[in-house]
Amino acid sequence: MIRKSPVLLKIVQELEAAGQAIRLRHFPKGHLLVQQGATIGSVFVIKSGIVKCTLAEDVDKEYILEFLGEGEIVGELEAICAKPALSGVRAISAVSVYALDKGSFLDLLRKHAALNAAILELMALRLANTATRSARQQLHTLEYNLEQLMAALEHEKLPCSKQELAEYLGITLRSLNRLLKKRGGID
Repeated sequence: MIRKSPVLLKIVQELEAAGQAIRLRHFPKGHLLVQQGATIGSVFVIKSGIVKCTLAEDVDKEYILEFLGEGEIVGELEAICAKPALSGVRAISAVSVYALDKGSFLDLLRKHAALNAAILELMALRLANTATRSARQQLHTLEYNLEQLMAALEHEKLPCSKQELAEYLGITLRSLNRLLKKRGGID
């Protein structure tokens, strides 16, 4: 449920120790690291903490794409494709990140084979995970998906509001409340 990439984190820490233009930044819980649709100036690799990536379709509707933890990267697609941010990224705990300006990131990507390989693997895993999640949401009932989500949240010890549950499942809060009531009580 919470994506992590210890290999990428190790590579970035080694690059920082070798004097690359990487700076450590800290953000409080609730801070918006990336605004959907905005131009990004930096790529972030999470050292500690958890962020959620969301896609907003309307003013009041968001869909949680994923939760990212240690070693995961934010802003790499936007830097590589030179496009505005696909999604918003918000800290759901205090977060420390390694920040690389977009130009330095692209330069390192061209010159550092291990970094390039780690980024490619991470992107391929995200694509596979997104496809699998999409298929599961289409193939199973909402009740089943809710049970799986609740079990994953409990396993990860990740607190999640009812609104976040609804956003992760891609349903309204009202629909979630009906599911929870049907399940045997509102949690």
